[in-house]
Amino acid sequence: MDGNIIDTVMARIKERGGRVTVQRLAIINVLMRLDHPTAEEIYHFMQDDFPTLSFTTVYNTLKSLKELGVVHEHYQDERSRFEITEKPHHHFHCMKCDKLVDIEPDKISVDLDPDIKAAFSPLESKVILEGICQSCREHESGES
Repeated sequence: MDGNIIDTVMARIKERGGRVTVQRLAIINVLMRLDHPTAEEIYHFMQDDFPTLSFTTVYNTLKSLKELGVVHEHYQDERSRFEITEKPHHHFHCMKCDKLVDIEPDKISVDLDPDIKAAFSPLESKVILEGICQSCREHESGES
């Protein structure tokens, strides 16, 4: 786990008036280890180390970290996936295994019409590509 990212995240929480609590630090550590987890996945991952931790605490902590601008939430099929990231990027969502994969911003071009820019003043764009990932396609072709 990268100590520099943890330090950066803790500094950002403090800068924005938040406190670095045991729950927040534990969830940040889990977010560093799991790839775009749901709140449920984080909760289950933490059960052995924090048996008295409730799902509500995990969910509320994620929401507070999101409000502090430390965690990003990605809505997907009536549930959310979470991540800590320093820079904006796009995603690919596998519709078979439900995996969410980061795509660097320079790999996808988003050209907005000048009328859209004038009407809405967008600050950033987020692209989510959907399809079947390579692993799932290989698994399907191996079963045939």
